This record gives sequence, C-alpha cells and structure tokens, in this order.
Amino acid sequence: MTTAIITDINTRIHTLMMDLGQAKDIVGTSPDISPATNEAARELLRVEKLAVRDRQLNDKSWQTTKQTILTQLHHEILARFKQELEDTDTLYSKVLGINESMPDALDILNVRASSIGRIEPVIATMPWLVKDLIKMVNMPKYRRFDKRGKGIAVDNLRMALSFIGIENLKMVVPSMAMRRWLPQITDPYPSIKSRLWANSIGTAICCRKLAQLKGQDEGMLFTLGMLHNIGYIAVIRLYFRLFDQVLQEALKEAQDGQLKSEYDALRELQPDADFLRDLMMQYGAALSVKIIERMDMRRVYINHAMSEFAKDMPMTKMTPMAKILTQSVAYTRFRLLRDSKLITTDEAKQYLQHFHMPKGSLAILKSTNLGKLDLSMTTNTSDEN
Repeated sequence: MTTAIITDINTRIHTLMMDLGQAKDIVGTSPDISPATNEAARELLRVEKLAVRDRQLNDKSWQTTKQTILTQLHHEILARFKQELEDTDTLYSKVLGINESMPDALDILNVRASSIGRIEPVIATMPWLVKDLIKMVNMPKYRRFDKRGKGIAVDNLRMALSFIGIENLKMVVPSMAMRRWLPQITDPYPSIKSRLWANSIGTAICCRKLAQLKGQDEGMLFTLGMLHNIGYIAVIRLYFRLFDQVLQEALKEAQDGQLKSEYDALRELQPDADFLRDLMMQYGAALSVKIIERMDMRRVYINHAMSEFAKDMPMTKMTPMAKILTQSVAYTRFRLLRDSKLITTDEAKQYLQHFHMPKGSLAILKSTNLGKLDLSMTTNTSDEN
C-alpha cells in the first residue's frame, strides 16, 4: 500500500475527530443537492438571479476578508504554539493537569508484587480518582450483595479497590486518568472529546488483546494504548486556549483602533478544523513521546515503543510492543472509519494488510467491543460486611 493512501486514511481519521461532515467531504460522500425541477423553482431562480449573484459576490468578499484575518491569527497562534511546546513541564502540569502521583500509581499497578496495600496510599493523594473509583463500584452493574441479598454500599477507598481488584485496576486507573485529561470545551466541534475517547479506549483494548495473542505484558500494553493519544490531547487543549487568547487580543486591538470591519470579522471567527487537524498530525505523536518521558515511569516500559511509533519506523524494525501499538492504532482507526462509513471494503483490506496483523487477530478483534472495558469483577453474593 502506498504512503499516499496511508496518509489519506490518517487524514480521514483526524478529520473525523473534528467533524463527521468534513470527513465525509474528504471522501466525497456528502449528499448532493438535487437541482430544481419544477416550474416554480425555475421561476424563482430566474427572478432572483441577479440578487443572488450580488449576494454571492458580497459574501465572497466578506469570506475573503475573514479568511485573511484568520490566517493572520493562525500565524500568531502557530508561533506561540511552537514556543509552548518547548515547555514540557507546563504542558504536563498546566495544559493537561497530570497529577504527579499518577505515574507512581501506574508503576505500582504494573509490578508483580502489586497489591491493594501498596496502591491505596498513592491513589489516596488524588481525590478525584478516589471519588471516581467509589462511584464506579456503587454503580448497579458492579454492586455487590451480602448473604441477605442486601446491596453493599462502598464508602471508602480500601473497599473500592478490593472490590475492583488489581488486574482490573490496571485498566480502570489509566482509563479514568485519560477521561480526566480529555479536552472539555471544544466548540464548535463538540465531537472531539467523544471521538478521542473512542480512539484511546479502542486502541488500548486492541493492545491488550494482541498482547494476549503474542505473549506480551497486557497491563503495560493497555497503558501504552491508552496513553498514545496524550500528545494529541495536549495539542487540542493548547490550540483552543491559544485561539481564544489571540482572538481576544485582536478584538481589543481592533476596538481600540476603531477598525469596525476588522472587529466585525473577528467576532465571526471560530477555531479552524483543518488547522487543528494539521497540528495534530504534525505534532501529536511526538508530543506523546515527550509527555510519557516526562511521566518518568520506572516500571511501565513504554517510552521506547511510543518513540518508535512516533517516528513511523518500518514495522520490520519495530520492537514487539511498538508493533502491537501500531497494529492496534491501525485497527481502531479502521473500525471508527467503518462505523462512520468513511472507508470502503477494498480500502480496509489493503490498509490492514499493510500492518501485517497477527494470524487469527482479525477474527478476535472483530468480535471485541472496542468501547467497553472487559472487567472480570465478581458481583455475586459476598461475605464482606
């Protein structure tokens, strides 16, 4: 499969994260507007022909004005964006808001001697995670019952962790962390958050399934799959923050200078999906490497695999973990595109062939729910009081 076609598929998935309509435009599946066929419609077109032409000319001039100003804004945003990328600590703590205890928690969960007693004090330093874990085990589908059939209400961290169990925590903790880091406000593209999540959890689940098939560490590969998008999240958060910042400065400048036309144009500007998509494709993976390195995990050995993936190394030269990540990313992208009818059967076949999926893996992944964690939690009657 040619590099051009792979790039095309990757462009589709990144555009899909922004907006389904724009992704459909790329593959030419936007619904056609049927031409007017009845007499009334033809008469309307004839009568309004000149008026429509004038409006179009005016609209085109106004759109050109707005595009020129947007280009100027993006020039300034890009300069600041590149500058911000140099400060990994600020991206880590301010833009993403990663708690310094999270790497320790992930480390503890991925050692053989991991236990509830060891992980509890670390998780206790993250109140939001404590709250989410307790809320989770009190959900109807996970609730346990005593011998009398009465539901056991969980109100403390130790009990919640015991109910979930270490093996499940290896999936639950990185998943809850990723959900917390997702961008919250992405107007006018509200689907970014849900599609980023679908991409992250799908890749993580694929990584775990392929790890089982290839005899690799399931917990570590699940974490790698979940974290591989963290650089993309930083790009998105940073872009929306900088867009608002630069736009507000430009509005004030136009207002102070009594530049009414420029001011009116600025008020109509919105974040640009194409510009953000290009930022994600250019900087996302490399930034994931920097952030994962900044996490400085001692027991979760995923830095090198993430680096190989970001460099787009030939699969024949990749380490086993990097190969599984690459295959998992590809398969998840295929599923997301297929679900949105943005990839043909022939394209999908060629695309997946390029990644040399392990024997038997496609059948396994086909029957796998990529949007739901496969937790093995006992929900039957418990002896605990």
